[in-house]
Amino acid sequence: MRGKSARREVERARHFEAMRTRGFRGGLIVPHRSMVGLPWTALRFLTTLALSLGGVLLLYIALPSLGRLWQEIFERARDFLGLAAPLGDQLWNLPGGLEFTLPVLAAGTPLPGDGALRIATIVTLLVFGLTFLLPVRFIPLRYFLRLLAIIQATAILFFAFAADPFPYRLQDHVFVLLSAGLVIMALVPLVLGLTLHVFDLALWKKLLLTLAILAHLAVFIPLQVLVHIWLVMHGTALVMPVLFLVFGLLLDILVFVSFYGWALSWRGELERRDLPPPAHLAAPIRGRGRGR
Repeated sequence: MRGKSARREVERARHFEAMRTRGFRGGLIVPHRSMVGLPWTALRFLTTLALSLGGVLLLYIALPSLGRLWQEIFERARDFLGLAAPLGDQLWNLPGGLEFTLPVLAAGTPLPGDGALRIATIVTLLVFGLTFLLPVRFIPLRYFLRLLAIIQATAILFFAFAADPFPYRLQDHVFVLLSAGLVIMALVPLVLGLTLHVFDLALWKKLLLTLAILAHLAVFIPLQVLVHIWLVMHGTALVMPVLFLVFGLLLDILVFVSFYGWALSWRGELERRDLPPPAHLAAPIRGRGRGR
């Protein structure tokens, strides 16, 4: 009797396990594509290595064209934004003997006067007070606005009471954003190789995502820096801390995260072919009646 009971329990467990992976229409329920990491094989390792190193190599080959593109964007946007500053270039020496030409606007760093400090103080207090009036459903916006207000308050206190002059120039701000943005672009293929490429996506989709992120950042970064220049020229150096800490490199990283999340919404190969998940994701079937 015990043997029959044990076999019956095992059969029931297998039956319920099969039902657990089927929908009400009988279709196979596969794990979400973001959870289906395929085991490493020699072919998958080689393709991941080729995509990662190939993306870095593509960026290396495109460096001269990328420098000319950024120079052209700066030249056209300078006239559109009305920035009365000469346009030049700065040679940046990269590791390995590489060089990259960064566009530079020879603009001074406007410092805030007493009037600008008073206006900034009033606006900062209003924004901070507004956070207490927002409904509960806007709690994330509350904390974001409070963060902006706190950072802005530190800038106001510095310019109001600091004895030392402001140590950062607008040109330094531009150079850091452009150079750091280029570093982020170089890291994109490598980070994708360690993260996205282990998921169940077709090879052409992984290649498409790499090219899409690089192309987006190639246009986004210089436009972002130009907006920073315009805001500093009109809002003085008071806005530089907020621009750098919140709307600087953080936005570049969020661009990557946004594309990454979009890629994980694509149908995986297992889902497209209606195949079961890999064996290493399948839950073990245990007979609960053993030993009785």
